[in-house]
Amino acid sequence: MVEITMYGLTTCPHCKRTLEFLKKNGVEFDTVWLDDLKGEDKKKAVEKIYNISGSYSVPLIVKGDKFVLGFDEEKIRELIK
Repeated sequence: MVEITMYGLTTCPHCKRTLEFLKKNGVEFDTVWLDDLKGEDKKKAVEKIYNISGSYSVPLIVKGDKFVLGFDEEKIRELIK
């Protein structure tokens, strides 16, 4: 089971950087591209992001009850340990 989920936008350079960082470090993760979602699915995903982080910003990397908002290499490394 994949424990890590990254929420992002396909047009966001920080999201792309986070995606590449996770891949480069051999992390198994799911990606939710908000701009690929429509209607109720998009609304639910955006609400979930806000409920987790208190923000609508991306990228958001979630593992269990912990998360990293934005591309912060040090904090992401800590999260994926």
